[in-house]
Amino acid sequence: MNIANKPLWHFLVAGLALSLMVGCTPSSTKPPAANGEEQLTYQLEIDLLGTKSKALIDSQGKLKTPVELSSADDRITLSLNEGTVSLNREGEPLQAIEVTIDFNPPPPPEDANKVGPVYDLTPQGATFNPPLKLTLTYEPKELPEGLMEKDVYIACYEDGKWEMLRYKQVDTERHNVTTQVDHLAKYGVFVPSSESPPTPDSDHTSPPTNRVEVVYFHRAKRCQKCIWAEEHVRYALETYFKDELDSSKLTFASINVQDASNAAIIKKYDAYTSQLFINAVTGDTERIEHVSEIWQLIGNDEAFCQVVRTKIEKALEGAG
Repeated sequence: MNIANKPLWHFLVAGLALSLMVGCTPSSTKPPAANGEEQLTYQLEIDLLGTKSKALIDSQGKLKTPVELSSADDRITLSLNEGTVSLNREGEPLQAIEVTIDFNPPPPPEDANKVGPVYDLTPQGATFNPPLKLTLTYEPKELPEGLMEKDVYIACYEDGKWEMLRYKQVDTERHNVTTQVDHLAKYGVFVPSSESPPTPDSDHTSPPTNRVEVVYFHRAKRCQKCIWAEEHVRYALETYFKDELDSSKLTFASINVQDASNAAIIKKYDAYTSQLFINAVTGDTERIEHVSEIWQLIGNDEAFCQVVRTKIEKALEGAG
């Protein structure tokens, strides 16, 4: 049929149909990502013994805001920094964290006593970068005779065994201990049994002739920057130098410069306030470096830890 011979109403109907098709085309309300794909946002739902909260994370698993949540009885607290990458076992953005009490927990290690509940953090295998802070309370009355609150620590249960986490901060007034964890699993508070052999810090075994000593000094009254710096020094040590710590090739000490009992080491390092020193020891020779640049990197997790890591690696090479 010749177009010129089509009645006018044919064109009116066709035009109306085309207009309806264009008007019904869906459009995305999500902002485009740099690569042209949609920038998705997810909700991370946290259930902490019945206390619930939500946070936003992006398509890479990064938290949009910081998170700090405590259970109703304040027996457990989770803290995550803004920008923390939270992923499930498959490497996808984590969308839920649930914490419950394990009422049938694994038996404690042979050389330790449990001094509080065991908590099951799920989904197990979920990861966090940087690590989240986990704070657990403990029962002082459950401490074996002769042991002190400073001896408590948090351990992680995986692969059929408990493993003590090196990093800890013990608050003897609130009776809690804080550590850093980079994945979800079972966690509990323990203390060495009174019959346990002495720990590496308390025995009299001679340290290796060639070693590196990392010493962090602080004042009795501490500011948030000082606490943050020590936490991240410990994190760098435990993340990159676990073997060296286990073999005592690398040691760490946190020293109060206002404690008279520390006079000898304070004089040795000429310390007077919050300061970090790295000492490469080779036989009778010591090379002490004051790492002052860390204070310009407070709040920058990656840059701070990289400086500490690089300095320690260089010192280990120098110590032989």
